[in-house]
Amino acid sequence: MQNFLALLAVTVFVGALALLAQWARKSRGAEISLWVTLLFVSLLVLGAGALLAVARISGSVPADLYPPGLLTITAGAVSAAGVIGLALCVPTLLKIVGRRPATFLSDPPVFLALWLFAMVLLTNNLIGILGFDQLEEIGAFSLGTGGRLSVGLILATQLPFVAVALLGVGAGLRCGLRQTLARLGYGPLNAKQLGIVVAFVVGAFALSLGADFLFRVLQPELYREVGEISGTLFDPRGLGLVPAVLFALLIGLAAGLGEETLFRGAVQPTLGILPTSVLFASMHVQYGPSLLLGYIFVLSVGLGYLRRHFNTTASFLAHAGYNFVGVMAAYLFAA
Repeated sequence: MQNFLALLAVTVFVGALALLAQWARKSRGAEISLWVTLLFVSLLVLGAGALLAVARISGSVPADLYPPGLLTITAGAVSAAGVIGLALCVPTLLKIVGRRPATFLSDPPVFLALWLFAMVLLTNNLIGILGFDQLEEIGAFSLGTGGRLSVGLILATQLPFVAVALLGVGAGLRCGLRQTLARLGYGPLNAKQLGIVVAFVVGAFALSLGADFLFRVLQPELYREVGEISGTLFDPRGLGLVPAVLFALLIGLAAGLGEETLFRGAVQPTLGILPTSVLFASMHVQYGPSLLLGYIFVLSVGLGYLRRHFNTTASFLAHAGYNFVGVMAAYLFAA
C-alpha cells in the first residue's frame, strides 16, 4: 500500500507538471510558475543531498538502518541531481527576463523532460544500480509483495506511465484524442511491418540468450542475485498452463503499453533515441550493474528505430511480444 501511495503521489505531481508545461507554451505566467516550481524542487533536492552528505561524514545514521556505502551513493547522486536541476533552470530564466531568445532548452515541455530525466536518472535509477547489492540485502526489490507480481501491482506500476505520457503531450489541453494518438505515434501497421515486428521479437529473444550466457559466465554472483529477484517477481512456474499464459500476456501487454507509450511515444520525439534508451535501461534497476543493462539499452535502441521508421504500435507489439515470449520460455523450458 505504501509503494502504491508513493507511486500515486509521484504520478500526480509529474502529471501536474506536464500539464503546466503544456500550458506554459501559451502563458507567460504558467511558464514562470513552472520555472519557480522546478527551481524550488531542485534547491530542495540539493539541500537533501547536502544533509545526507553531512550525515554520512558525521556517522549519525546507524549502519543497520542505512548502510554507509549506500548512503554515500545516495548523497552523491541526490546532490548531483540538484546541481543539474538548477543548471537546467538557467536557459528558461534567461528567456523569461528577456536576456536570450527562446531555445530548444527553454521550450517548457523540453525543459521539463530534461529536468525529469536528470532527477529520475540520478535520484532513483543510479542509486538503484550502484547500490544494488545493499538494496538487495534489505529487500528493496521485493516491491512489498514477497512473491510473484499481482495483477493490481502490475497495473499500478504501468498505468501511471500512460497517464504521464498523455498529460505530457497535452491530452485534453492542446490535443484531442486523434491528435494525442498521432503525437504518441500510434497508428495502423501493414502485413510487411507486422512481419518485421515478429522478426524483431525472434531476433531480440535470440540475442537475450547470448546476453544471459555472458552474464552468467562473467558475473556469476550478480547473476545469482538478479535471478533470485526476477524469479520472485516474474517466474510463472507453479502456475497452470492457462494462468501462465494469462500472466505472460499481462506482463507483455502492460509493460509494452506503459513503457512504450511513455518512452517511445512521448519522450523519444523530444530527447531522441539514445538519451531515451539510456533512461529506459536505467529504469531496470532490478538488474543492477550487470551486462543485461547493456543488452536492454541495445533492445531499447531497436525499439526506438521501430518507432521512428514505423510507429509506436510497432514498438509496443515488439515489446509486448518479447516479454510474452520470455515469460513463456521460463515456464516451458526452465529447470
